[in-house]
Amino acid sequence: MFHAGRRIILSEELHPSETVTTIYLIRHGHTEPVEDGKLYNDPAVELTEKGVEQAQALGKFLKTLEPDLLISSSAKRVVSTAALIEKETSLKNILQEDLNEWSVGDWEGRTYLQIKKEDPEDYKNWTTDPIKNAPPNGESIEDLCSRVSNKLQELIHTYEGKSIALVTHAGVARAILIEALEMPVRNFWRLNIPVGSISRIDFSKNFATVHYFSRLPDNPISMS
Repeated sequence: MFHAGRRIILSEELHPSETVTTIYLIRHGHTEPVEDGKLYNDPAVELTEKGVEQAQALGKFLKTLEPDLLISSSAKRVVSTAALIEKETSLKNILQEDLNEWSVGDWEGRTYLQIKKEDPEDYKNWTTDPIKNAPPNGESIEDLCSRVSNKLQELIHTYEGKSIALVTHAGVARAILIEALEMPVRNFWRLNIPVGSISRIDFSKNFATVHYFSRLPDNPISMS
């Protein structure tokens, strides 16, 4: 290394080059249970008119990014979002298991206030540690994050060096961001993932970089 005026020139690379896999992490468009503040995993829930508009906006934005692949979970609201992205990008959606939303078990279709009122003991037990404890007949956040982490590593290995538009759910998006940032899982609930939003994460063997987080396609801030 030597100085040429104020410029520093390196005689070798500071870091060895690594293959980067880019994931555009997308939450599906708006649904009625989202509007009502309900917990839900139901794969049959459909997009609202607002959700369709959000998916169309995502498609137009992703067309400018030219991802190599489009991957989604199998829930109808996600597949519908991906279908509208397909129309704009000409990519063919690849369905993947293990990318579906947090399973809330017996709490399906209910708000937290309803659960607290109707099932006070179960709710109290869950809130003592909402990361390790699962809803009755449901999945813990710890288990969700483990499931998603395993799937994420599989996708990165399979599609190494590609850019992937990954359409999924809020819980799955939180789990992937926690993995990327090496955050404690207890921070799960501190991440806000709006419907119709997109985050960009670059993964390589030794690092992950979050370039932007929970942006909406019509946000004027650059997201390339």
